Amino acid sequence: MPSLPLPPALSQLPRPLVAVMSSGFFGFFAHAGFLQALEDLGVAPDAYAGASSGALVAAYAAGGLAPARMLELFQQISRRDFWDPLPPSALLKSVLRGGRGQTGYLRGLAFQRLLEKTLPCPTFEACAKGCLMVALDLAGQGRALLTSGPLAPAVRASGAVPMLFAAVELDGGLLVDGGLVDKAPMAAAVRHFGARSLLVHLLPSASLERPPLSFLRRRLSPLALQSQAVDLARQQHYLDQMAGLREQGLTLLEVVGRGLPRPGPRQLHRGGQAFAAARAGTLAALGGY
Repeated sequence: MPSLPLPPALSQLPRPLVAVMSSGFFGFFAHAGFLQALEDLGVAPDAYAGASSGALVAAYAAGGLAPARMLELFQQISRRDFWDPLPPSALLKSVLRGGRGQTGYLRGLAFQRLLEKTLPCPTFEACAKGCLMVALDLAGQGRALLTSGPLAPAVRASGAVPMLFAAVELDGGLLVDGGLVDKAPMAAAVRHFGARSLLVHLLPSASLERPPLSFLRRRLSPLALQSQAVDLARQQHYLDQMAGLREQGLTLLEVVGRGLPRPGPRQLHRGGQAFAAARAGTLAALGGY
């Protein structure tokens, strides 16, 4: 592939400029750090797009919440804000039915209530800036673009990790995690917003930060192999999408959050570290432009 010209100065990026944030489990802390760095650099995107944790941050950003305020909000989240399995009686009935009709261990209703209380805007239409997120529609058998209507159920759907969270019934579809169909919805952002520039924050899947064949040394190697194969397929789709957009002449700047602290349901205390590391990494990556 021929070498590409250097990108223009950040202040001269062609508009519309869209910030696109990838999926990444509890990556919302890191994405907020990425947006904080953009603010530090004086870069104000015209719109926001994301998948899964990226969709969550896109919704807050499009509604006008500052990254520093996002960090404060995220640091107040506790496990009870999203950990809502079926009651024991309902779980027993599900087991007796062989799990038929059950789409996830957690219902996701607690998470949606949290979103309804904390999102700065109730709908896409009420946001100060454009917002786009993606999900995988099991009923429609393809990508679902979420760009209108209530924000909270859309964010919940884009982050509904299969088996962990129940699939979300929305607008006639049955939706699960958007990161399965778009690691980062770059092409969708270009089509929907007419974007001429993208600033992309990619959080690599955990399996891809290990040595390539390390799954062979892990317990339950076949499951680890399956997980890494899916992550690699998603990564390849992401790379192909990025190459296609650059060939079309789009200005695309990518910041890859490698080696960042990884918060999780039991490691939420690491969120501040992830925010700070992503902020520093973004400033290092973009500060020279």
